[in-house]
Amino acid sequence: MTKRILLFLFFVFLAHKSTSQEIEPLSPIQKKLYDFETVQVKPEFNGGKDKFTAYILENFKKTKAGKNFKGSISLNFIVEIDGSLTNIVFNKKIENKVKQDLKNVILKSPKWLCGEHEGYHVRTKVDFTIDII
Repeated sequence: MTKRILLFLFFVFLAHKSTSQEIEPLSPIQKKLYDFETVQVKPEFNGGKDKFTAYILENFKKTKAGKNFKGSISLNFIVEIDGSLTNIVFNKKIENKVKQDLKNVILKSPKWLCGEHEGYHVRTKVDFTIDII
């Protein structure tokens, strides 16, 4: 019975060690938010700006608000270290439904290649304008 308990505890410990990851603390460089112009390696969507625009147009036009919307929209967002997009801010007053649908499309986009500065992946603010016709 004791062997079974010890064996069970060993496997529980082993499973815990194999699933837990040690998270390295961020360097001071990684804690800072960079502007697009200041990073050494710019963040980019896989395939470039044209592919990102095509992704947005294709998916936004499928939304209720996107079916009838036409116009130019300026926004900015942060490309995080893991390539996800956060903190989407629209620079021009637009209807809430349009804003929410467009924001949802952008948040669901494939991950970007993040910015790099001094050899570290960094958070980068990106300004973006899209013409929806």
